[in-house]
Amino acid sequence: MKRLLITGLNGTVAPVVANLFKNKGWDIIAWDRSLADPENTTQSAAFFDQYSPDAVCHLAMGSESWAGWLAEKTKQKSIPYLFTSTAMVFANKPNGPFTIDRDRTANEQYGQYKIRCEDRIWQHNPDAMIARLGWQIGETAGGNNMLEHCHQQMQQNNAIEASTRWFPACSLIRVTAQIIYQLIERNEPGLYHIDSNTEEKLSFYELLQKLNQHHNAQWLINSSEAFEYDQRLLDNRIKVPSISASLEC
Repeated sequence: MKRLLITGLNGTVAPVVANLFKNKGWDIIAWDRSLADPENTTQSAAFFDQYSPDAVCHLAMGSESWAGWLAEKTKQKSIPYLFTSTAMVFANKPNGPFTIDRDRTANEQYGQYKIRCEDRIWQHNPDAMIARLGWQIGETAGGNNMLEHCHQQMQQNNAIEASTRWFPACSLIRVTAQIIYQLIERNEPGLYHIDSNTEEKLSFYELLQKLNQHHNAQWLINSSEAFEYDQRLLDNRIKVPSISASLEC
């Protein structure tokens, strides 16, 4: 049985990824920070070597030095390494959509942090895989996902404001997990964009209308033109199901 070492199991995406790999016959090893402080290389090396994983998915928040250490370790072991980055490595000016060769222009802290992680990974392991993600959509509210945002907006404002001029990069978490699984199985080094809105080009307003109907959520959604931005991530090397197709599954 192959073993997947995964970080971030207390987060939003990693539990879904871990469950999918488990259903595919993989043994899941969760990085345990109580046993291995990511900033302590001696503890980290002992933890890594104890379990001897066949692949690593780094989905947790953590320092760029940790991302780089995992990159170096997986390079030494010649095993697949996938790190999840973000569409927020791009600022909203200049506008998208964004191909993988576009300059990273983030002017906010989170996007800049992910840029540093990307650079550190490439420095230590040119055979790594980096997958940039958009806003994730869960099956229910909770965690850092779009449904939770809508739930909070309804609680606070009794309505959700949604721009008809914003085209977000986004995908259902279970779809993201499927693509991550495919990338690990293929193990083709490189930078990838995972976005279900690439071809469909739904505005945020149109997207929330679809989610409202799908979940019978009874949200009050007010259209707006206050925010104009095409955030979509383009990548013709991988086929990511559209939002509409994903909701029908």
